[in-house]
This record gives sequence, C-alpha cells and structure tokens, in this order.
Amino acid sequence: MDNNKMTKCKACGADIAKGVKKCPHCGKDQRNFFMKHKIITFIIAIILIGGIGSALSDGKDKKDTSVKTSTKEVSQKKQDEPKKDELKDFYNVGETANYKGIQMTVTKVDKSNGSEYDKPKEGKEFVIATVKIKNGSKDKISYNPFYFKIQNSKGQIEDGTLSTVDQDTALKSGELAPGGEVEGTVIFEEPIGDKGMLLQYQDNIFSDKIKIQFKIS
Repeated sequence: MDNNKMTKCKACGADIAKGVKKCPHCGKDQRNFFMKHKIITFIIAIILIGGIGSALSDGKDKKDTSVKTSTKEVSQKKQDEPKKDELKDFYNVGETANYKGIQMTVTKVDKSNGSEYDKPKEGKEFVIATVKIKNGSKDKISYNPFYFKIQNSKGQIEDGTLSTVDQDTALKSGELAPGGEVEGTVIFEEPIGDKGMLLQYQDNIFSDKIKIQFKIS
C-alpha cells in the first residue's frame, strides 16, 4: 500500500489508512479534539472572533476619544490663553496689564486734602495713584508721569497736577532697561468722593490713544 496514504494509529501504532475515523485494529478514534467536537469548536471560534472584534473596536474608540479629548484640550487652552498684547477694557487696582512688554500695575490709590501750604481747590481733593512699571520686553522703554491722565465721572479727561503732597514718591521720567522696574505716584485734583474715575495710560505724550485703563474708584 502507498506509504503516503498510510499513517500510524495513535493508540496501538498499527498502520492504518489516512483519514479513517477509527483504527480497524483497536477501534481508537483517530480524529482530533476539534473534529470530534465540532459544535464546541464552532462556539469557541465565534467567541474568539467576537473578542477580537470587540478589542479592535475598543482600541479604536479609545484612540478616537483620546484624539478628541486632546484636540479639545488644545483648543480650550488656546481660547484661555490671552493673545499677545490683548488688553482688557479696564483693570482693577492690584491687577497687572501687559502692553508690548510693559507690565503695569496700580498698587494703591490714596486721597488727600493737601497740606497746610498745598491744598486742592474748594470741593476737590488730591487723588494719588501708585503705579508700578516693569519692562518685560527686550528693548529699553521710557516712562513719564505725563503719560498718565484721569477721567472723572463727568467724562472730563485731565492731566496730572503739580503738588508737594507726593514730592517724595512722585514718578519721575526716565528709561528702563529690559527687566528693569520703577514705582512712583501720579497725582490729580478731582471732585471730592468722585466715583467711576479711570486712570489712563498712553505711551506717548503726543498721542491721544489710550493704551491701558485702570478703575481707581
């Protein structure tokens, strides 16, 4: 008999024809587990296919969710981050405004009725704002008390006044190197108890364009 068509019995070792279900010598079933249990094999195959499909689907969903979350976080971060040189309409006392690298803060606001020799006009008081300026740019910047004006509740925009009340703290004029900072006061003469006053900053004496505004009352 052709040896290519013969095999050995798994039990008794006798020569038997390939493909026979049982050994003609000892009666041992020659089929493997999967051939003998076709229904179980079918069920196992279905479970495996379903598991693989579920795993692939979960991986894709997680990847999609991760990408969506990452994209959303980046988008939200961009929205939350202020644009360069983007300024608010108004800043409160203690808040820092950043304009072209100029970091400016009104640290406090005082009121004064003047001194024995230097008093405001009748019905008015001195409004003294302490301003801190820091140069966060790469170039020198100039500072000057005349860069500041005040707008009162009547809509009047006025320059600072000269007074001896703040002579020891008054902001001088000069320049700041990169990283340099200066702090000083600017003084105005305004109606007593005026509400809604705005301290306005311009970076040029000859410009009427307001760059930064601080609510100081």
